[in-house]
Amino acid sequence: MARTVMSADSHMDLIYLPPDTFVSRVAPRWRDLAPRVVERDGRHVWVSGDDVLAPHGVYGPGVTGGKRGRILAEAGFASGQTRPADPGLRREDQARDGVEAEVIYGIIGISTGLFGRPGIRDPELLTAVYHAYNEFIAEFNRSLPGRFFGLGCLPNHDAEVAAEEIRHCAELGLRGVVFLPWTAAMPVWHEMWEPMWRAAEETGTVLSFHVFEGGATTVGYEVKGARSAAALGAWVVVGPMQMDEIVTAVILSGVCERHPRLRLVLGESGIGWLPYVLERLDDTYDERLADDLRLPLPPSAYFKRQIYATFQKDFHGVRAMAEIAPDNVMWGSDYPHRDGTWPFSQKAIEEQFRGVEESTRRKMLWENVRRLYRIDA
Repeated sequence: MARTVMSADSHMDLIYLPPDTFVSRVAPRWRDLAPRVVERDGRHVWVSGDDVLAPHGVYGPGVTGGKRGRILAEAGFASGQTRPADPGLRREDQARDGVEAEVIYGIIGISTGLFGRPGIRDPELLTAVYHAYNEFIAEFNRSLPGRFFGLGCLPNHDAEVAAEEIRHCAELGLRGVVFLPWTAAMPVWHEMWEPMWRAAEETGTVLSFHVFEGGATTVGYEVKGARSAAALGAWVVVGPMQMDEIVTAVILSGVCERHPRLRLVLGESGIGWLPYVLERLDDTYDERLADDLRLPLPPSAYFKRQIYATFQKDFHGVRAMAEIAPDNVMWGSDYPHRDGTWPFSQKAIEEQFRGVEESTRRKMLWENVRRLYRIDA
């Protein structure tokens, strides 16, 4: 049975962007440092100043390995094609996958580094780069109205600067933005971020966090410097659950209480761990924190009112969240990443929704994401 499906988590990576994405959109003072494509040792790469940021047009070493990687390689994602940044070719890929529309996260990793390379660390330059990307993705969204809903990127070194960029994104027509919490100037519970929360609430802009930018300290190789396939694999497995501290800190610090119209998303977090965390959150609050924090509602109530999470393959999570919070979870394909389900999303959907009520399927596959981002049917 064919179903109407929208991906709440897809991607537009730096490696696939047009070479002039940034240099054609930044202010003159940044043109020498803005990311651009050059040829080095016979390969085309993205550079900023003297730093190589990423390859252009192809996944880096190891990313096309494994079964999923081979599927992507066979589909042309390791051949120099830039399908994800070409509206027509991207739409062909989504039609092949049975996906009607996408929420698109952009240039993840450009600040922290990709494929072991350095990222852009200068906060003013990064702000200019994000500003330029946000203008690019707004144009991309307009290329096929109703199909692409790319999100903007926020600087994380200054709350007022982030708030200003939220307003810029709203003016561009972007429905949401992405904030990187792990390398931010202060943790998300800190009062300094009030201007950012307020700007997102006032403009109706959905604010997302996304996994795999929190580093790999949990498995040690970013602390000790030793790497192995097991350590890298362990990080990939546990990466989605790095959102546990973010979601609990946001709720307990009163962000949702102070900003009841704010909407937040845990991007690519998975959902199977949420029932336990929400249960423990309420229990810990009741037993230890209520006298100090004095929240009017149980912590899990703020999640159900204001926070959403996305998943690709989460058999047990679908069933648990169908009972606990079916209106707060959204499926995504993760296109074009190898952690995702493209081009077999329909198979993945049928397998994990087998036996689940049709009304719940519609919510998780279509209705929730469109309600959140205010997308007309």
